[in-house]
Amino acid sequence: MTAITPLPERELRALLERYALGDLETYWPAGGGVENSNYFVRVGGSGGSQDIVLTMLEQPPAAGDLLVPLLDLCDEAGLPIAPIIRNRAGSAREEIQGRSTLLAPRLVGRHVLNPTARHCETVGRFLARFHIVTRVLAEAAPPHPRDTAWLVSRLQVAWRTLPFAHAALLKDAVTAVSSLLGRADVKRLPRGIVHGDLFRDNALFTERGLTGVLDFHHASAGHLLYDLAVAANDWCSDSSGLLDRGRTMAMLRAYHSLRPLCEAELWFFPIFALYAAVAFWLSRLMAAVAPARARIKDPDEFRRIVQQHRAHFLYVDRREFEI
Repeated sequence: MTAITPLPERELRALLERYALGDLETYWPAGGGVENSNYFVRVGGSGGSQDIVLTMLEQPPAAGDLLVPLLDLCDEAGLPIAPIIRNRAGSAREEIQGRSTLLAPRLVGRHVLNPTARHCETVGRFLARFHIVTRVLAEAAPPHPRDTAWLVSRLQVAWRTLPFAHAALLKDAVTAVSSLLGRADVKRLPRGIVHGDLFRDNALFTERGLTGVLDFHHASAGHLLYDLAVAANDWCSDSSGLLDRGRTMAMLRAYHSLRPLCEAELWFFPIFALYAAVAFWLSRLMAAVAPARARIKDPDEFRRIVQQHRAHFLYVDRREFEI
């Protein structure tokens, strides 16, 4: 995540005094994101130096007050996430510059640029474990905000800014997804807490495997299939936006080995992949027309993915999941 709000050194030092982390050595803005302000902070003490991540929330997380309990639950279950560090009073939250602020350890690893089938399998297994572990919090979680009303309202703003062919594609895709979400059988698909943003830049790997999943600020209650679709669009698409069948099936099979996908989820995966792509295309279009942001991701990346989903139907056969 990139830094949006400045972090004065005196305020950082005052904050660290409320933690048992050691003395400030140095700090610098983290780069790569668009929503919150993140800084890497190096502190030192008798045990040596350690790096932590300070996050200043620029907007409330989708999970609301459930974010910290959610991360605590994942940490207790042994999932590779960065647990929230408590201050000396036992509180998980502080405040800087009027923003709610969280501290967590900096995880080792690097982002994957060219995912292999093995990477996709690992992401699939993580999502299955995450969905299983967080079931107990699902009823208390706020609903995922990118529903039909969200899609339609953003479409009304975005389509006027696009070339005719792109606007027509967007309207067609939103119509298809809105029809999907209105179906009674889709409403009965398995639901729970979704990460909602498991892109390559929110996962860290070393040569030993997955070392960390980041950014749970989109976590909320929704269709579990949506989470797989979000991940597949980023981890399994080629440069043209077309889903690579081998990597996609590797992710789905790995997920299925831990939380079996029902037949309806396999039927609806292709249209959920379109749903996820439309949602992120719209969110990037909204960021592009919003007041100046520190970093805006390319909306055309998801236009290409939407275009490929409309042109090519990825058929998923139940027999491919027999174990």
